This record gives sequence, C-alpha cells and structure tokens, in this order.
Amino acid sequence: MMRVPQRERARILIVEDDPVQAEALSAVLAAGEREILVAADGETGLSLARAGVELIVADYMLPGMNGVQMVRRLREEKLATPVLIVSGEATVAVAVEAMKAGVLDFVQKPFDVDFFRVRVAQALELGRTAQELEVLRRKLQRRGKPELIVGVSPAIAQVRYLIESVARTDVDVALYGETGTGKELAAREVHEYSQRAGGSFVVVDCAAIPELLLENELFGHEAGAYTGADRKAAGLLAEADGGTVFIDEIGDMPLPLQSKLLRFLQTKEFRRVGGSRQTRVDVRVVAATNRELETEVARGRFRQDLFYRINVFPIRLPPLRDRREDVPLLAHHFLRGVASGKDVGRPIEGFTPEALAALAAHDWPGNVRQLENVVRRLVVMTEGPRIGVSECHAVLGEPTATVSPAGTIEPFHQARAEVLARFERAYLGSLLQATGDNVAEAARRAGLDRKNLWLKLKRHGIARARL
Repeated sequence: MMRVPQRERARILIVEDDPVQAEALSAVLAAGEREILVAADGETGLSLARAGVELIVADYMLPGMNGVQMVRRLREEKLATPVLIVSGEATVAVAVEAMKAGVLDFVQKPFDVDFFRVRVAQALELGRTAQELEVLRRKLQRRGKPELIVGVSPAIAQVRYLIESVARTDVDVALYGETGTGKELAAREVHEYSQRAGGSFVVVDCAAIPELLLENELFGHEAGAYTGADRKAAGLLAEADGGTVFIDEIGDMPLPLQSKLLRFLQTKEFRRVGGSRQTRVDVRVVAATNRELETEVARGRFRQDLFYRINVFPIRLPPLRDRREDVPLLAHHFLRGVASGKDVGRPIEGFTPEALAALAAHDWPGNVRQLENVVRRLVVMTEGPRIGVSECHAVLGEPTATVSPAGTIEPFHQARAEVLARFERAYLGSLLQATGDNVAEAARRAGLDRKNLWLKLKRHGIARARL
C-alpha cells in the first residue's frame, strides 16, 4: 500500500458568528503551518468539517444550533475531529453537556492566550495521532484482503491518495472515467477504507435497471403500492443503512428521479413508492458516471443542483492508455486469477517479455475490463507454459507501424526494438517499485533468472535495486 502524503498545513476551523471574535481567534491561532477557516454558523461549520479539518474551535452560542449540538451532528456522521468549545456560559451544566457530546475541552471566556495556544497545539497533536491510529486500524482490518486497485503508475497512485484521503471523512464522492476503468473498484476502496467498512456496500446500476423500475429499486415500495406489490420492499437505500450505496452511471438517471435523489441527499430521508411516511437512513453515497456531467447539465439532461451536490469530492479514473506501465502488473494479476480457477486445467507460468510489450503497446479502448477479458482468451488459446506474442497478436490483431515525428514509417524491426526497449525499461522500473527494489522478489515475479534480471537492469541504467 502506498504512503499517503501528509498535508503540509493543519486546517483549523473556527465557528463563530461574531466577526470581531472570529478575527481575534484567527489572529491567536494563526501560524505558518496552519490554514484558518471561518464559519458563521453551525450548518456552514458542518459543511467545512466534512471536507476535512484537523481541529474545530467553536463558540457555544451560535445561530440555528449551538456548538454542542453541532458536535453531536459531527459524531452522528462518524467524524471524530477534536472540538474545543469556547464560551462565556460557564455553568457546570453546559460544560457537562459539552463533554457528554464528545467535546475535547470547554474553555471559558475570557481565557489566557498562551494557555489557549498550548491547548490548541495539544488538540492538534491528539487529532493527528487519532488519524494515524485510524489509518493503522483500517490497514490491520484489511490485512489479508487483496488490493482492489492494481498499479504503480503516478496516475493510479494519485487515485489511491485521493481515495484514502476522502475515505476517513463521510463526504459523498463522485467518480468519473471511461467504461471499464474500475469505478466500482474505486467505490469499494472508499467503502473499505472508511468507518463504514463493517456495513453493507450496495450497488445501484442506473444503466442496467429500466426507468420504470429504478425508483422502486432505489426507494422500495409499500405493500399494495401497485398491482402485484403484495409485499413491502425496503429498497436499496434502506439495505445500505449504515454503509455505502454506489450509484453507478448516475448520468443515465431520469430527470424526475434526479429531483427525488437530490432531496434524499439533502435530508437523508425518502418516501417509499405508495408510502405516506418518511424513512431516514444513514448512508454514504458514491456516484459514478462515464459522462461529462457539466456537459449534460448544459444540455438539460442533468440537474445542475444535483451535480453540485454530488460533485463535492470528484476523482477521475485514468484510462489504461494513460497508465501503460500498469499493464504488465494487471496482466499478471488477471492471469493469477484465471489460472487458479478450475476451468483452465493446466498451469500457465506467465507471459514472455514480447507478449507483455504487445499488451502494453495496445490502446485498450475498453480499459481494464477489456484487458481482463483478453487475458482470459489468451489463457484458453495458449498451449505452452507461457503466453507468447503470437497469441497476443492473434487476439489483438497485428501491431500497427510506428510513425516518427517527421511522418515517415520506421522499418518493422527498428520499431519493434524501440517499443520493446521502452516497454522493458518501464516494466522493470514498475516491477522494482512494486517489490521495494528487491531483485530476488522481482525476478520471481517476472519469471526471470536473477542474473538475467541484473543484466537487464544494468543495460537500462537502473541501479537502485538491492538483493
């Protein structure tokens, strides 16, 4: 698992309706390594907190909801951000109420500035420690589970970082990417890394469910709601209560249903088909689409307010052609899965370097899903212990000629040699990164003799490896 880059500046949220007091607190807490955010009421504070902050300093008396009520809402949403409440209301009852709600400390106004700064520094350190422990807990919880997203390319490393960053919050996520790029796997990773990992992960495929049935599948129905509805159906949102609901291809959702989904996202309540009462559930929503929703909004096919509601934390899944260095790792990953099944009936050791070069050179319009299907076909076609380039050409078609920048077509042997050299260097670099620069392990994974691998590394000038 990759190391998640640490945020350079700690984000402190001040929730204070008095502008003078807010400015004074900002001046007290300001430091070079800190970013200060200010909210004038509890609802705005909640929205900013969901996006991720290290510490909240809130006044007790706030419009709409007081500081303690805001903390209760945070804890209901599984946000464990440390909160300091500052207030002139110095009654014991208020302090006890605050501590029971999960407030870290209750600071009486007026307060000693130096003491307050020390308390803030302690709270920030406590928050960082809690985050590190939570990350460790999730890693231990996932130990033994296979990695869902395979790859070592910078593009996929960025996706992993974004997933691990947003997963510790309860913010809704929007996944964008072409068909077959792994949006459902990314949604499952968000779920697995979150505090909802013990709950259900429920998939709603808007493209696969007929329009007339989609509302019924999503919200459920009451008995007698329509002809044939002899039993109550809870619906997929209710099934996901306490967990995550993945709404796939949300761009295909009909406009009338979009308005009902928007209301649910705003209130976490819905009414079943034929029902008269509201049902409240606690779910996180991860939506995905292969469309450009901004374009769909401009064309009137997607609600603008729903777009803004789901687009809080967008993540783009790169197409496979933009992460070619991951193709060998993915091919080996799929091969292990296919070869371990009962359908093959014979062991397949791996791919020849030429075969991997052919796979890496392909454009993969169907992305990762297409690669998985191609590997299955290659396993069926291969008669020997290793998949060769001839089998790849038979499945993918003959490779196209390489065209130089000047527009002239290079001789086949020259183009092939250059493609192989570029691929081999990228493959070796990815292999070493995946094995922590361990040559013995890299040779085992690649199916090469260790001496032969050393010679290849030397030829390509890759000298960082260790035995």
